[in-house]
Amino acid sequence: MHIVIFEGILIVVILMSYFLGKRYHKSRQLLLLLYIVTMSVYIVWRAGWTLPTNNALSIFFGILLLAAEVGGFVLSLVFYRVFLRKYKRAAEPLSLFKGEYPSVDIMIATYNEGKEILKRGIVAATLAYYPKPELVNIYVCDDGDRPEVEQLCQELGVHYVSRLTHEHAKAGNLNHAMTVSQGELVVTMDADMVMREDFLALTVGYFHDPKMGFMQAPQTFFNEDPYQCNLFASDTIGNDQDFFMRSIEAQKDAFNAVMYVGSNAIFRREALNSIGGFSTGVITEDMATGMFLQAKGWRSGFVNENLASGLAPETFGDLIKQRDRWARGNIQVAKKWNPWRLEGLSLVQRILYADGIHYWFSGIYKMIFLLAPILFLVFGQYSLQTDMYQILIFWLPAFIASQLAFNLVSEKKQTVMLSNIYEVATAPFMAYAVFNELFLKSKKGFAVTRKGVNSDASFYNWATAWPVLVLLVLSVIGLVRGIGFVSGYWPSPYPVQGIYINIFWLLYNLVSLILAAYLSNERPRLRQSERFESQHAIQIELPDHTMLSGHLLDWNENGARMKLMGDFSQNTHIDNSTLIIDNVKMNFENQWQKPVDDGLLLGVTFKALDLQAYAFIIRHTYGQPSSQIVSAQRNNSIWHILAVWWFNTLKRREAYQKKTDA
Repeated sequence: MHIVIFEGILIVVILMSYFLGKRYHKSRQLLLLLYIVTMSVYIVWRAGWTLPTNNALSIFFGILLLAAEVGGFVLSLVFYRVFLRKYKRAAEPLSLFKGEYPSVDIMIATYNEGKEILKRGIVAATLAYYPKPELVNIYVCDDGDRPEVEQLCQELGVHYVSRLTHEHAKAGNLNHAMTVSQGELVVTMDADMVMREDFLALTVGYFHDPKMGFMQAPQTFFNEDPYQCNLFASDTIGNDQDFFMRSIEAQKDAFNAVMYVGSNAIFRREALNSIGGFSTGVITEDMATGMFLQAKGWRSGFVNENLASGLAPETFGDLIKQRDRWARGNIQVAKKWNPWRLEGLSLVQRILYADGIHYWFSGIYKMIFLLAPILFLVFGQYSLQTDMYQILIFWLPAFIASQLAFNLVSEKKQTVMLSNIYEVATAPFMAYAVFNELFLKSKKGFAVTRKGVNSDASFYNWATAWPVLVLLVLSVIGLVRGIGFVSGYWPSPYPVQGIYINIFWLLYNLVSLILAAYLSNERPRLRQSERFESQHAIQIELPDHTMLSGHLLDWNENGARMKLMGDFSQNTHIDNSTLIIDNVKMNFENQWQKPVDDGLLLGVTFKALDLQAYAFIIRHTYGQPSSQIVSAQRNNSIWHILAVWWFNTLKRREAYQKKTDA
């Protein structure tokens, strides 16, 4: 009885710490401490009193489950140490150089990206503000040897760089560009990333410190990632990389352990030369490069501003290929340059890099958590042996503390349930990638993630769905069997309390498995480029030189949606006219129009934009300064996702029924 009262008090304190922790730092720290204590007690109890002894196979599965829980706990210990105190680097302006500005080389690495994707990145780089623009050189590093890209570079007035051989993929491409350039600072940009106007203004100032080796800005994205798109959740959840890019990287900055992520970064050439250039021999050359610079004694930093945006993978299959590459690359780094043995790193840096590598084992851990209740209810193999009372005493406080601690620290940028969906969806593939790279000596090389994928039809990708579907079916079978046992429909061969524990476990897993299975239902991607909202005042010049007024609603380099003010009849048709914004002219073709009470809605596509008009659009869309970017506020609620997903599923079913009836 006393222990039940104590546990009740403990849970109340955990809840109070969570709610007070939203306002008070000490309460936040108390919640993290309570999580560590309750989880430590749980792990000790698990190791000492719950391992099954039924048979050799159950003992093996029991040890695997315990190892996964210990591994997850170790990851969480590092995570909460990083977030123990909030950190934000102070701004260091360009004025620190007092007019003696360093020269800058902007290197845009490309292999097979389309010209339209590449063009906007190049033009945005030419528009980036720098007090002495003559000190800025732009190099398009084409590892695809494409004449059309060389011609584009000539038209835009930038340097075109190619090489005779193509060893070491992107890292080799950048190292070759280093030999034909000489800027004191080197910016690396992926082909799909578009630099904002203030990128150099907000990063170069930090290099007034002679020991600053590199500054990293977050990778942000202007299109929906597969989670947002396929779950109808673009207004509910952020990009799945946002939490790492905007929160974890910012906190790692406090320990000089910022991870270089391959793009949106600026380096001191001297620092790169001191380690022999960008690291080669692994497929995550970015991570290794940053680690070597820090081991050499160079400082790193993170500018937590939206200074460049690009394209997230546009299908779930492409996302899986990207994460497979990252997982294998991290294992390659660990095998080739183990951070525990790399000279020059501080203890904290070693821990954080080892933790970054260890993170990719979470796919294996998640597979164990998904399989454990299935093994019990479907195949009769135990993974733990306990009763409901002990579960409530030892597991419940740790579970509540873990959920609340993560949600508090993530500040609504991520949630436990949302993370669980992401991990469940990718777990089979990440587990295989890590196992393959560790034990089977995978020969897979660097693979560029496809960008600019368009589709006018939905399809179900069975190649990415089948592992999740197998787990889903087995979980449903286990749930049916469990309910049958506790209801008395079937005689139960297992302890009834063990069945209740595993039924709850399966229900928790099933929510994520259902949504993870739906992620392979790829929705159409109709637009070639993302649209940006705008309120620009406009004029339309008709072929007879009549002028109409209105304002933009949204636009990009391909077209626009606008509203014209006035009285328009159904017979009015506006076409082959000229859009004028701030004296910049753009010819267009009418795609659709719709009269409304106070004017006319119009959708157009642009015709043969000249460079001035194209650059004007890029400056006011993709390249607008970070100070003008308003970050969308999303609640990341799993329940809202479920509601929207179910509503859209019903709509699709009704549409299909109407089509069938017709």
